[in-house]
Amino acid sequence: MKKPILFLLICLASAGVSAQNTEDQTQIPQPQSLNEQFRKLKDDSETFKTYKVIKESDLNAFWKTVQDSVSNKEQRLSDAQKLIDVQEKELAKLREVIKEKDVQLEEKEYAGTHITVMGIDFLKDSYVLINIVIISLLLIAMAILLYKFKDNNKIARKKTNDYERLDNEFENYKRNALEKQMKLRRDLQTAKNRLDEIRST
Repeated sequence: MKKPILFLLICLASAGVSAQNTEDQTQIPQPQSLNEQFRKLKDDSETFKTYKVIKESDLNAFWKTVQDSVSNKEQRLSDAQKLIDVQEKELAKLREVIKEKDVQLEEKEYAGTHITVMGIDFLKDSYVLINIVIISLLLIAMAILLYKFKDNNKIARKKTNDYERLDNEFENYKRNALEKQMKLRRDLQTAKNRLDEIRST
């Protein structure tokens, strides 16, 4: 008789504890963290020697929460992986754009520092220096030629003047020689005439 009464008291006590647990569960909001849920599950369970007696419904609810949490984390991980893939594709595109911009920048920089003349590439500074040297040499050559021209022109004028003077002297000499020759002929003719007169007498 004592055993059934004791058994009935234990059942009533456990029913009271269970009802109190359900009331506590309805009043207190369910913890969000798995660690908190596990701690609450462990604290609310009954201890038998070194074992914990956990209600199957509580264990199932905890396992469902674990599965939901794992599924949620897997979904978030999948979403994060998709986002990473999209960002990697965008990063690859950006790298291509940066590479193209770098190539364009190098081309512009090369075009800014080089000049092509007759199919030959020159640095602009070198090209300017070469042009300055060429122009300087041309100016020097032109100055030398101008000096030579003036000198030659001076010599030519002198030679022309000398030639004209010589020509005038030669003309004067010819005129004087002609006059002397004519005078000598007249003198000779006069001498012949006298000689003829002397012979005839």
